[in-house]
Amino acid sequence: MSYKVCLMGASFETGNRGVSALAASFIKNVISIKNDAEILFFMGNKAPKHFEIVLPGGKVKARIVNHRLSPNAKIQEHLFWIFFLAVVQRLIPFIFISDRLVRSNEFLSALKDADFVGNIHGGDSFSDIYGVRRFIITSLDDIIALLMRKKLVLLPQTYGPYSHYLSRWIASIIIKHSYRLYTRDVQSIGVVKELLGTNNGKNSLAFCPDIAFTLDSTEMDMSRVEPPIIRGKDAPLVGLNVNGLMYNGGYSKQNMFGLKCDYKLFLADLVKRFMEETKAHILLIPHTFGPAGNINSDPDASRDLMEHFNRIYQGRIHISTGEYGQSEIKGIIGLCDFFIGSRMHACIAGLSQEIPTVGMAYSLKFQGIFDTVGVGEMVVDGRALETEQAVDRVIWCYQNREQMKTKLRKELTDAKNKVIATFKEILSNGESR
Repeated sequence: MSYKVCLMGASFETGNRGVSALAASFIKNVISIKNDAEILFFMGNKAPKHFEIVLPGGKVKARIVNHRLSPNAKIQEHLFWIFFLAVVQRLIPFIFISDRLVRSNEFLSALKDADFVGNIHGGDSFSDIYGVRRFIITSLDDIIALLMRKKLVLLPQTYGPYSHYLSRWIASIIIKHSYRLYTRDVQSIGVVKELLGTNNGKNSLAFCPDIAFTLDSTEMDMSRVEPPIIRGKDAPLVGLNVNGLMYNGGYSKQNMFGLKCDYKLFLADLVKRFMEETKAHILLIPHTFGPAGNINSDPDASRDLMEHFNRIYQGRIHISTGEYGQSEIKGIIGLCDFFIGSRMHACIAGLSQEIPTVGMAYSLKFQGIFDTVGVGEMVVDGRALETEQAVDRVIWCYQNREQMKTKLRKELTDAKNKVIATFKEILSNGESR
């Protein structure tokens, strides 16, 4: 009988390649330890499905066990119905009746049979930074697993901030009842300990770098770049990831992240500085995709920025036009000499390939991740710096890029080895049944 591994909080079904990077990295690390594991993704999706992912060692099969929130969904697939059944089965004192109720629902039945249950919350969604409603919905998976008496593992991620008392209360309940807790940044350790309170000794809390540091990269070329890049040997290639959500002011469209820096003006001034002060070419690299007009679309924001400058600096500003997967985008970022990202996992794709990378931060997660590999000074915090200060800081990082590359080279091996060791720990030494 195969070892069943269940992952919540990551998938390949969104346009966000950071979430896909977590999913692919999870599969890679699981298979490296338990190559016969049956991998299940518990997630919101229109339908259950089987799929394959290609890794360097071959194809790996996985399955989506879905739930839905649509009012038109089948009741057995609706997240609130599944939550209700989980509550009822927990209250029933007779095991055979409780088990029968669980077996009547595909989601709960698969969850009951899982040997390992972990939630990674997209890396940063175990927080109300994107809104309280979203946090509550995201937390229901955790609560269902706990109601089913599973030994829930919170995989390496950022914890907090929790600006609303309801978010903080829900987070504390989940954290106190989880089997193991892993933070991907040192700052989160303090957040977790504060929420644990006197319960601190009952949980296993440890640090582990973001698992996407181990994501495989696909070798890429510049065939889908507009316009084609023609540059001299002394002209560096600077990758620039424009975050569509930040570009549009967040979901509220009114500076949702509380930036002190004007993000649009920052990008415009930054491009101008690079064009006028260096020989560099800039390659715009989207990392989150969506339909045209979607507030989260990196391609839309990138094209808007490009059109603003293309006539002035014709032939030096380029855009990656393919809607690539997570490993392919990592391969494109790997072609750059310097990288500036506003999506966390776009930055990790650069850092993990020893590319001097600047993180344009909209939350605390950036500082913690960059500190993990010894280059915390490469974080430009848009919440703390004015626009001109932020641009000056990026230019300083560019001028000191070789020094940063040396630091990365020293730290990366340890970070990747720590991820591997963590997976060995959680899969070899303990099951979450």
